[in-house]
Amino acid sequence: MDRNELRLEIVNAVRGMGLDGQLVADAFAHSHGLNSTDMRALTLIMEAEVRGEPLTAGRLSSQLGTSTGATTAVIDRLERIGHIHRTRSEQDRRKVTLHFEALARQLAGAYFGPLGLLTSQVMDRYSDQELETVHSFLNGMRQAYSQHLQALEESNGAAEAGAASAGENR
Repeated sequence: MDRNELRLEIVNAVRGMGLDGQLVADAFAHSHGLNSTDMRALTLIMEAEVRGEPLTAGRLSSQLGTSTGATTAVIDRLERIGHIHRTRSEQDRRKVTLHFEALARQLAGAYFGPLGLLTSQVMDRYSDQELETVHSFLNGMRQAYSQHLQALEESNGAAEAGAASAGENR
């Protein structure tokens, strides 16, 4: 296989892995009465907490790309069914952070645990150096996706500003 064919196959594999991951997440969401936005919110809250940087409702809203009202509805729903809880900052009572509940951890562990074992078996086939290369590659691809999304947001903002300006000139 030549370099261009290999590059195309890699792009197809990355795309396929993203779609497969979404199917797994959708199946989990469906089996636990969550919609896709609930699932994305739950994942973002969990990832932020794992990094030691709990999300605020405002940051979650920004990351989901939803209005603050829609985000509040998601947070209320997830809290009501026991997947998350809110904590008020002691320094600033207006600041509320979102946290993953033990129930959500338990459900996710039971559901995604077998997938973790399978992916671990795949990674066991590679040397540490190969895994470092894969890690670097995947992080680079994620940065490319982020840059593309940022450019789209900036061009949409410019387009919206242009449309508003055109409306004012009428």
